[in-house]
Amino acid sequence: MNKIHLLSNEVVNKIAAGEVVERPGSVIKELVENSIDAQAKHITIEFEASGKKLIRVTDDGCGMSPEDTEMSVKRHTTSKIKDFPDLLKLSTMGFRGEALSSIAAVSKLDIVTRIEDSQTGWDINVSGGKLVNKREIGAPKGTTIEVKDIFFNTPARRKFLKSDQAERVNILHIIEELALSNPEIGFTVKSDKKTIINAPAVSPSASNHKERIIDIMGNEVYNGTIYFEKEQGDFKITGFISRIENSRLNKKMQYFFINRRPVTSRILSQALYDAYRDSLPVNRHPMAMIFIQTNPEDVDVNVHPTKRLVKFSYEKGIYELLNQTIRERIVKQTSPIFHLSESKTTTYIEQTTLQLSRETETMEHPLPILSTPSRIIGHLYNTYIILETPDGLTIMDQHAANERVLYEKFMKQSKPDIKPMAQNLIVPLTWETSPHETQLLKSHLEQLHRAGFVIEEFGKNTFIFKSYPIVFGEIKQVKDFINNFISALMNDFTDSSLKILAVEEKIVRSACRAAVKAKDHLSNNEISQLLNDLKRCSQPLCCPHGRPTTIHITTEELTKKFGRT
Repeated sequence: MNKIHLLSNEVVNKIAAGEVVERPGSVIKELVENSIDAQAKHITIEFEASGKKLIRVTDDGCGMSPEDTEMSVKRHTTSKIKDFPDLLKLSTMGFRGEALSSIAAVSKLDIVTRIEDSQTGWDINVSGGKLVNKREIGAPKGTTIEVKDIFFNTPARRKFLKSDQAERVNILHIIEELALSNPEIGFTVKSDKKTIINAPAVSPSASNHKERIIDIMGNEVYNGTIYFEKEQGDFKITGFISRIENSRLNKKMQYFFINRRPVTSRILSQALYDAYRDSLPVNRHPMAMIFIQTNPEDVDVNVHPTKRLVKFSYEKGIYELLNQTIRERIVKQTSPIFHLSESKTTTYIEQTTLQLSRETETMEHPLPILSTPSRIIGHLYNTYIILETPDGLTIMDQHAANERVLYEKFMKQSKPDIKPMAQNLIVPLTWETSPHETQLLKSHLEQLHRAGFVIEEFGKNTFIFKSYPIVFGEIKQVKDFINNFISALMNDFTDSSLKILAVEEKIVRSACRAAVKAKDHLSNNEISQLLNDLKRCSQPLCCPHGRPTTIHITTEELTKKFGRT
């Protein structure tokens, strides 16, 4: 008896579908890419129950004839290539001929389409990969595709879908990518019949993607970036990278595009991180929207069925070009300086610090290394505060120190029986978010309110801040906190190895990350206040993550280093 046999077409199609259709977001990606290839000027995307119940993509593109419509749902049928050499010079988003057939194999699919030269359109229904019905119908030029009950015939696969919120966030992130890379196409997105994105078409040459970034991500993201462009040989690179102070807690705000195709590339990611290597704090990630145009023959996009992974024929060249370009922009943004206080200022600081050290006898938790008189003698790279002590030299990391101060203040106010002290804003702060960030923030407004924030929705993808916990001190730290908090929430969906923290703990950790940053210039009064606050902490010698707030070099160590005996 033979043990090897041919699989049925039904099984083969379902296996193939598993490679292309992983979740509702995968369906939307494939359908929108087809609309882009169809020369659409406007694309409307609608979904219900995070795409599990319904996905509908409507475009005003070229449409399909009745013959092409029936052929499109069969495996390995495509209008994009004819023979193997065409794979080496791809200029379209789709080409493998697997998208519609794979989607149809695991859903109930309906296609309504009409070409410009026809008076009527064509409608076909496919269920589980089998053609159920076809008919002539009145329809506008273009194509509308409905996908219902995804994975209805593969319940085991449906069982592995994530929560509605996680799937919705994934969908919006995919749409954000496609909208960013195609600013000349208008996008409308509706979730459960409510419009959440309305991005009109803009001219990419005139705007350098500025208007589209603002429409999709908001002014806060755009204002936190630096624009760059570089052209060398066949490569042209343009993009937006975050300023050092606008880094994030995860990689979710990193977008790479090759010839407008959203891609994942180890080489591009490494070039980005290597450029920021000496500028970003530990566990911080740059924002980036990088657009690369090159000869299609220099890029292989046929690495994986999802078409996200790419390979370059000249990896070293693209790495060096991108890395050098980003590094140049970062260096121009800021440069570290070393300065010592003038004698008059030093005298003032010395007197202030001496007075604070005398007060340590009445403090519950004095700082051991500053319990005796000391003198602030300088500020190194706007990051480290240098102090002279009777037995040596102490260097304090201003960011780590302020993190500890904020953490302990916020922990004290976060107890259930304590109402947080709040600072009311005379002029409320308006905060724009991207669609997927909006979903995350809306679902946690109650916890933020308990922590002392008064935040309300203010139109689509916009919130208004009326008050915030007084421990922050200034509004810039509030902005940093919100970015950090959203990033912390996003980690729940993107990093399965990360311990999922309680929302309240996320708030506290995000608050301490909004502390004074390295490179922030502190006035002499602010340095004195930071020293005073640190002395009052219960654990002043390290930040909440275990990094030291200070290091101490004794006079004896200095003597040995200089060979003085």
